[in-house]
Amino acid sequence: RTMTTAFSKQQMLNLYRTVLQLHRRVLPQEMRELGDKYVRSEFKAHKTAKIGQVKEFARQWKEYAYTIDLQAQKGQFGKDLDPKKQSFLNDDQRENLKRLEQEARKIGEQAP
Repeated sequence: RTMTTAFSKQQMLNLYRTVLQLHRRVLPQEMRELGDKYVRSEFKAHKTAKIGQVKEFARQWKEYAYTIDLQAQKGQFGKDLDPKKQSFLNDDQRENLKRLEQEARKIGEQAP
């Protein structure tokens, strides 16, 4: 079964919208653009994922939304990825994470 059968399309669309709305509400413009691209890419890539992957995918994005909201309240964004979680990433995910980190560092260097 794929993402659309494990969770309804509406549930996944709602999660997707929630994350993008959170970005609009709390992230600085540069971070929002980068984050939105990443969100779109990840949700698109997981359209045909298996049930177990989808459950974990949804859990992680819900955790992300909660974390970003808390960080926004503190006025400080960012968190190192737990080494245990890093060990579960595949090569493509590691490469995406590396590119994301590089882009985030560029944005950080440009900030006043």
